[in-house]
Amino acid sequence: MPIVVVGINHENAPLDLVEKVTLSDEDIGKLLVSVAQNDDLYEAIVLSTCLRTEIYAVTGQFHDAVDDLARSLSSHTSTSSELLEQYLEVRFDDDAVTYIFEVAAGLRSSIPGETEVLGQVKRALEYAGKAGSAGPVLSSLFQHAIKAGKQVRTDTGIARGPTSFAHIAAEVVVDGMHGNLDNRKIVVIGAGEMGEGLAGAICSHGSPQELAIFSRTSRKAKALAGALVGINAHGHGMESLQRHLVGADAVMVSVTARSVVLDHAMVEAAVEKTRILSKGASDKGASGTSTSSNGGDNHAASDGTVDMIIADLGMPKNVDPLVASIDGVSLFDMDYMVARAESTLAGRREEFDRAGTIISSGIESYRRYQRERGAVPVLAALRNKVEGLRVEELNNARSKIIQDGGISDQAWDEMDRITRRIMAKILHQPTIVLKGTAGTPKGEKIIEAVRDLFDL
Repeated sequence: MPIVVVGINHENAPLDLVEKVTLSDEDIGKLLVSVAQNDDLYEAIVLSTCLRTEIYAVTGQFHDAVDDLARSLSSHTSTSSELLEQYLEVRFDDDAVTYIFEVAAGLRSSIPGETEVLGQVKRALEYAGKAGSAGPVLSSLFQHAIKAGKQVRTDTGIARGPTSFAHIAAEVVVDGMHGNLDNRKIVVIGAGEMGEGLAGAICSHGSPQELAIFSRTSRKAKALAGALVGINAHGHGMESLQRHLVGADAVMVSVTARSVVLDHAMVEAAVEKTRILSKGASDKGASGTSTSSNGGDNHAASDGTVDMIIADLGMPKNVDPLVASIDGVSLFDMDYMVARAESTLAGRREEFDRAGTIISSGIESYRRYQRERGAVPVLAALRNKVEGLRVEELNNARSKIIQDGGISDQAWDEMDRITRRIMAKILHQPTIVLKGTAGTPKGEKIIEAVRDLFDL
C-alpha cells in the first residue's frame, strides 16, 4: 500500500504557522482517532515537533487520502484550509520514505544532526503504537529510520558542536553574560526533555550561583534538580515562580502548554523588584554594612546593561512577545534560535554526503525487509492453498479409482508427480511477479489481488 506524508514544516512555511499547527500529546491522540475513522487509511503516525507537524499514513487511495488528511489537520489545529494549502507539503512512497530517514537523521533540522528530533520520532512511533494506528508498514519504516538516525550521529561529524536548540539557547544566555556564570541566577521553566536539555546545556558552560527549575509538579522539578551533581539547583512548582523570578539574570522556558507561562506583568514586576533590591544592596554596600546580592551589577538598564535574558523555546510561544518591550529585558524566541543555528552551523552540512550514504543503506535495508515481509508470506499461503486443493482432488480421485478396480502404486506415484509439476508450472510466473514487485506500490496491489482471488 502507498505511503503518504502530509504536513507543515519550517523549511517552507513561516514559523508562526508552524507554531500554530504544533500539537500537544492530547491533540495528537484526537487527530489519530479522527484519521482512524477513514476506511481508506490503514495506518497512521503523527509527528509534531517545534518545527514540523506531519501525518504519515498508509492508504489505498492517494488523492482522496491527501484531501482527507489536509482537512483533518486543518480541523484539529483550527487553521483555515486555504492557509494550509499555501504551505502544505505532500510526499508519496519513495519520497516519503527518504524524507522520514532524513528527518530522523537530523538532515531536515535547522541544526543539522540535532539530537532532539530522533527522540521525537521515537515518541511518535510509541504513541501511535499505543493508539493502535501504527501497523507493520509504518512501524518498520520508523524503526529503520531511527536506526539509521543513530548511526548517522555515531559515524559522521554531523553532531559536532551544538546539537540541539537547548545548546543554542544556552549559548545565547552565556554570551549575554560574557561567558561568566559566576554569581548568576538562572531560572529554567520546564522539567521535561527540553527542560532537562536546557539545564544540562547551561551547566556545561559553568556553575551558576543558583539554578531554579520549575514544573507543573514540583516532584519533576526537584528530581531534575537533584540529578545535577555539584550544582546549586532546586526544584519548585509553578506557584512559586513569580517570587523566584526576582533576581534572575536569565530565564529559559520550554513547556508543552499552549498558553503563555510568562506574561508582561510577571516579568515587569520581577525586574522592578530586582532593581529596587539591587539599589538597596548597593546603598548598604556603600555604607559598609552589606554587599550586593545575586548578580546585582547586572540589573541596571539605565546604563545600557541587561537586567534579564529570556530564551523562549516554546512552540507555541511560552513567553508573551510584549515582554520584549520591557526596559532592560532581552527576549530571544525560536525565530532567533533558528536564524542563529542556520548562520553558525553551515559548515556541518559538509557531513551530509556521508550521512546520505548511511541513509541509502538504511532505506535499502527497509526495502529488503518489506520485500521479505510482503512476498514470502503470500507465496507460502498460495502454495499451501494450491497444494491442499491438489491433495484433496487426488484423494477424491483415488477413492473412485479403487471402486473401479484400482491402479498400481507405480501409476499412482506417477500421477502424484504429474500434478506436482503442473502445480509448480502454474505457480512459476506468479512467484516471479510477486518477488520482483514486492515492496513497490504495484507489488502491494498484486499481493492484495492474490489474497482476494485465492481467499488467503
